Amino acid sequence: MPVFETSVTLECPTERAFDFLLRPANIALISPPEIGLAFTNAPDVLALGSRFEFKVQAYGHVQTMLHEITHLESGRLLTETQIKGLLGHWIHEHHFDPKGEGQVEVTDRIDFNPPPGMLGLLVTGNKILDQLEEAYFYRHRQMQKLLSQAP
Repeated sequence: MPVFETSVTLECPTERAFDFLLRPANIALISPPEIGLAFTNAPDVLALGSRFEFKVQAYGHVQTMLHEITHLESGRLLTETQIKGLLGHWIHEHHFDPKGEGQVEVTDRIDFNPPPGMLGLLVTGNKILDQLEEAYFYRHRQMQKLLSQAP
């Protein structure tokens, strides 16, 4: 199973970063425009057990995904698991590690499997890893801009 992991250090308190990522509207703000992320059914603030449905532009088609918050430790860990979607398996962990006064390191760890069947021959693990690298480069830059501003 491929694993993607990346980190960013933010100039803000841990609680601010954690609260930011609990809000689907903020996820849309930091997602690359070309993926066309749109939440179709989501609470304003995620909680343990929350399910949220969204659409993304992937591999030439609009894909509908359904994820659930399967683990939540306030200020430390947020885990979302794919319930329905394109990939064979997807678990995304957001880890929060305070780094001194007013800083937090946010680490994203994604365990996934490419799509099953014939599509998996085209959409390989390496292709997905490359796309995640690009998307998270953009996402981290946006988070740094938005969260380093005064609240």
